[in-house]
Amino acid sequence: MELHWLLPLIVCLYSLRALPLPASGFVIQDERKCKYARIEKLLRIRCYDMDLKEVPQNLKTSVEVLDLSYNRIRKLKSGSFQRYTDIRFLMLYENMILSVEPGTFEPLTSLQEVDLSNNGLTTIPMELFTLPKLRNLYIDSNELTHLGLETLQKPITAPLEYLNVANCELQDLPDLGVLPKLWQLNASMNPLTNFQIDGLANMCHLRVIDLAKTQLSPCSCQQVTNHIMMLGANPKFVPVCMEALSIDACPLPYNRTIHSETFRSCLSTVDLAVSRSLWLFAAGCFGGVCFVLLIVIWCVSRCRKKRAKRRMSQAQKRKPFVISPRNATNRQPEDEPLHCDTAKPSIIVH
Repeated sequence: MELHWLLPLIVCLYSLRALPLPASGFVIQDERKCKYARIEKLLRIRCYDMDLKEVPQNLKTSVEVLDLSYNRIRKLKSGSFQRYTDIRFLMLYENMILSVEPGTFEPLTSLQEVDLSNNGLTTIPMELFTLPKLRNLYIDSNELTHLGLETLQKPITAPLEYLNVANCELQDLPDLGVLPKLWQLNASMNPLTNFQIDGLANMCHLRVIDLAKTQLSPCSCQQVTNHIMMLGANPKFVPVCMEALSIDACPLPYNRTIHSETFRSCLSTVDLAVSRSLWLFAAGCFGGVCFVLLIVIWCVSRCRKKRAKRRMSQAQKRKPFVISPRNATNRQPEDEPLHCDTAKPSIIVH
């Protein structure tokens, strides 16, 4: 039986076995790089699921959408985003973030949305509430047992519109002061054993609230439902307790919320923002009209100057004015002085 052809195959397999391979097997190098793309004219860099231990510092500094989700980042340092000041959307969910150094998010003055969900945070980084453009904050599925909001300056300057604090072991809603632009709040899967209806007075623009899988009493659920309905929200978008309870069995003190000084202060903040927007719009329209008028006046003035200049040029090209026949038959190349014809005196003979 001829087996001599097996010898080269065995040698080849043994050689491949001796080659050093990465722990995860064969890896294509390009698959381990962050991917660049454009989304609605925004530069997106996706460093998804790359086993990163820290924020990479070799990316384009003009990044506007940065996805660092599903990595192994344990700590955010003060210089993590120092080079990326144009970030608008930041995804950091499903990491192992346990701490955030002060000043980490301070350079991100253009940040509009940040997702810190599914990490190991015990508090919300306070500087997030000072970002001038932050609208959406996802910090759900963290054990927020030490919020430390006592030192937070209220009202916050971040114009929050959406807040997700679901599944964070909260005993009460976080007190962030007046939130006039907040319209959706997700606080589901929290105990909320210390919840008070007065806490909703800071959210006068609230339209959707999710308190599912909480330990609210039936009366508290009913109070929240009535409060949201008083604000004009559609009940089908309010996933709270919808079963009606009698007033005798469950007093509904939601009136003290919508008639409170805090609620009126929130409404006045909204009215002030609306009036300011209207004034800015009116000022912009007035400025635009003035600019157009100035352009029209400038164009008319320029046309008149050109017309006057053209007339002057045409006048200079005309021949000198002639007042006598002798001057009319002037054949000299140069102008001659004007001559006046004089009549000879007649002699009268007597």
